[in-house]
Amino acid sequence: MLSACGGAQVVTLSGKERDAVLTYSEPMTDNLLAGMNEANYARFALNFDEQMKKAITEKAFQDMLSSIGGKLGAYQTREVSLVEDTGAYMRVTYTAKFANEDGVTVRVVFNDGTPDHLISGLWFDSPKLRQK
Repeated sequence: MLSACGGAQVVTLSGKERDAVLTYSEPMTDNLLAGMNEANYARFALNFDEQMKKAITEKAFQDMLSSIGGKLGAYQTREVSLVEDTGAYMRVTYTAKFANEDGVTVRVVFNDGTPDHLISGLWFDSPKLRQK
């Protein structure tokens, strides 16, 4: 939905580095996905940086719920697939299960330049989402 990563060299993280990112990213991702399920914009956008708040307004959130929620249904579970350092951003990619589709790719980008590592990017991808 929103791109926050440029052409920097991407490093896949593992071990303690990966765990350090997941310490802050997992609770933020929980809020984001729970906010979607609840249709609660305040919870969904709780950890957004200013750029994301401008990109995904409450109106855009409602449109996203109609589009994504209409095709995928409610979010159910996820597993971390990949944690990457792009330089200024940390990118966490998940494989998620929604009510109507399993294997949905969810990518959340965290701004490493903010003290709270706020969310600065979000994408959803799946075969159902690519259908017209």
